[in-house]
Amino acid sequence: MNFNVEAVRLGDHIVRGTAADGQVRAFAVTARASVQELHERHQTSPVVSAALGRLLMAGMMMGAMSKNDDELITLVIRGEGPVGGLTVTANNRGQAKGFANHPHVWLPLNSAGKLSVGEAVAGENHMGTLSVVHDLPGMEPYSSEVPLVSGEIGDDLTYYFAASDQVPTSLGVGVLVDTDQSIRQAGGFIVQLMPGCEDAVVDRLEKNLAGTHSVTDLLEEGLKPTDVLRHVLDGLSYQELDVMPAEFHCGCNRERATRVVLALGRAELEDMISKDEPADVYCHFCGEHYHFEPNELRDLLR
Repeated sequence: MNFNVEAVRLGDHIVRGTAADGQVRAFAVTARASVQELHERHQTSPVVSAALGRLLMAGMMMGAMSKNDDELITLVIRGEGPVGGLTVTANNRGQAKGFANHPHVWLPLNSAGKLSVGEAVAGENHMGTLSVVHDLPGMEPYSSEVPLVSGEIGDDLTYYFAASDQVPTSLGVGVLVDTDQSIRQAGGFIVQLMPGCEDAVVDRLEKNLAGTHSVTDLLEEGLKPTDVLRHVLDGLSYQELDVMPAEFHCGCNRERATRVVLALGRAELEDMISKDEPADVYCHFCGEHYHFEPNELRDLLR
């Protein structure tokens, strides 16, 4: 991809870096505009904006890990909380989309005065599953599933990397919702230890993470993604490798909607035309609605 790096840093973007002579790899993202668009498209309540926004940004960073331009990564959470489920799909170009089964859920703040994301997603008993699906053209999709740890998203994905990928990982994602329900801050990071990582590197990273505030606190202090990684990887010779734009991107359009309508089959479409019934296609990911009048259905069959 060709883009002006400094211009990219002004908006939503992902940075990729390394530390400790390659013993640590790291990613960080800022995505306020993307999560804001998610909120506006789905009219999410504050707690759902936080939950879905966290998963969206995790998907962006996990997508950026892939070296295959055609790979799609889908994260699916099914929980016993009132949200019901969350789905995010991302590619390796910083583009992601997502939706919540029940986007308008409202819950009181938790005992710490924070949004009750864990309860909204996983219920009071923290029950549910997280599935990660890797989809490559020409290959059967492969997936792995782990139980939810808390429903807070970051904890659940950290456990996924340890249990499924067996990669020691620290993942933090946060969304700060303003009093008018707009998105004030949104960002996150992933730090992973490579095989053979030295104990001294592990000790220093653990010390850094123990002293790290929440991601949204760091963003409120004015830190950008590369600053967040410098903070988390302090003393470990952090080096930035590259930067890419990040965005909410669905990719649906009327042409694709037309293919969905045609998949109903000639008999079904002819029946709809005879009854003067239109066809409607709704995209769960972005909320776009595609309407086809009976005369348009007739044209499709010609």
